[in-house]
Amino acid sequence: MNLLNSLISELHFFKIVATRFFIILFRRRKSIELLQLDYDEEHIFEKSYIVINYRFRNALYYRFGKYRTLQKQIKIFDLQNFDKEFDFIVYGFFQKKKYKLRFEPKLKLNSSSFKTTLLNLSLRLEEKPIPKLTPSLFFCVIKKPIIITTEIELNQTKIKISNTTFNQTDYI
Repeated sequence: MNLLNSLISELHFFKIVATRFFIILFRRRKSIELLQLDYDEEHIFEKSYIVINYRFRNALYYRFGKYRTLQKQIKIFDLQNFDKEFDFIVYGFFQKKKYKLRFEPKLKLNSSSFKTTLLNLSLRLEEKPIPKLTPSLFFCVIKKPIIITTEIELNQTKIKISNTTFNQTDYI
């Protein structure tokens, strides 16, 4: 079953690549053109995500390190589970372009547990009573309620619509 799923995914991949190949085949300019390649490399933590925003014209598929993809716009990688330096290869019409991407975590987040200690602290606590907001003696007496109902009477009037038949020539 696993072999069948991998075969189906490979056929799907090659079907999309072949479709893109025939689209590029009838274009005048067949070379790969970089439209956009953005990624942040300044504020990267060890346990962060890499967001790569890329766009190319006349690209068939892309390869990030050992992972290939058909996605055209944005790719998100977990830096813990991915290489810090990898090749980004764009495959086109009998050509490829290679970009080397490097991500070095410069910031570290120390999330270990901590303990606070207080030295030379002296506290003096005074107990103050909480004031009562309601009177201490409060009586509530409820007698049996009396319900008075009135009778409502509905009168229905009949509506009669009388219409006469006429021809189309009566309008003219």
